[in-house]
Amino acid sequence: MLNELFEDLYMKLAMNFYKNSSRGQTVEIENISAVEMACLEVVYFLKKPTFSELAEFFNISQPNATYRINKLIKKGYLTKFNDEKDKRVYYLQVTDKFIEYYCLNDNYINNIVTNLKKRCTAEEIEQFEKTLKILTKEAME
Repeated sequence: MLNELFEDLYMKLAMNFYKNSSRGQTVEIENISAVEMACLEVVYFLKKPTFSELAEFFNISQPNATYRINKLIKKGYLTKFNDEKDKRVYYLQVTDKFIEYYCLNDNYINNIVTNLKKRCTAEEIEQFEKTLKILTKEAME
């Protein structure tokens, strides 16, 4: 039952995202492959990784990572900037162009949380937050 509920929640969040993206309610993502989208998501999730961290995450060579990164910079979805101390190190960051597209579900999730707070007690919300923290930790291990 828990597996089914979890899968149902994920499916509904994903379906809402794709429904909104197909309505043209955002900046259009043009010429982005599934691999490039995965790369952008990982940069977003890792919060300003280096080129090496991204290559290590995907288990690809540094030149392969650099090629992918440069394509996404050219398309306007990524930027790179130097480390203040070591100018040989570059960090990656997604651009607003990506964020506008990627954050389609923010309003949907905010509405769900608002409605949840209306329907549940403070204690239930606190327990749910603890459960979500455990889920998040387990998902990353």
